[in-house]
Amino acid sequence: MKFIVLLSAIFIFQSELSAQTLAPVGKTTIYLVRHAEKETGNDPVLTAAGKKRAGDLMRTLKNKHLQRIYVTQYRRTQMTADSLRIQFGIDTVHYLADTTGDDLVEKIKEHNDFGKAILVIGHSNTLAAIIKRLGVTKQPVPVVADNEFDYLFIVNLTKEKATLTIKRYGTKPVKSATNQTMQPLQ
Repeated sequence: MKFIVLLSAIFIFQSELSAQTLAPVGKTTIYLVRHAEKETGNDPVLTAAGKKRAGDLMRTLKNKHLQRIYVTQYRRTQMTADSLRIQFGIDTVHYLADTTGDDLVEKIKEHNDFGKAILVIGHSNTLAAIIKRLGVTKQPVPVVADNEFDYLFIVNLTKEKATLTIKRYGTKPVKSATNQTMQPLQ
């Protein structure tokens, strides 16, 4: 019984420390967005409105000195990053879209990107978990609806804390080519 209590205490302590140890060097600024408006299909490309939003994202973040962009295995996230990647020559890293954020954090550590400004492009059903995994636990994160593409989440990490700022960018979203409910990514 004592072993179980000790093991539980260690687990709780480690999860509380994880947010504090994510940014061991200086300040990390992580900009997070959902991919832009998309066509229908299994791995759809961006609509004309989505391509415009990708350009809006580039104009919004052009002076933020981004050093890396993280995208999932889906074309819609990669296409959302294209304007920034091409215009400013920013390296792109692929991470596995999941609802934990674990793979993203491992990739950020692997590429030694804590202490830098980076962009993460995700999905409506992954952003909240990523933000929480980055250590933002005391601030509410809005649920990103299937027809919302204009949220810009900014997570600032220091050794002491993780804070969240929520903004909007670009024009008000138009409906995506699909009206289906977002399904969990596999």
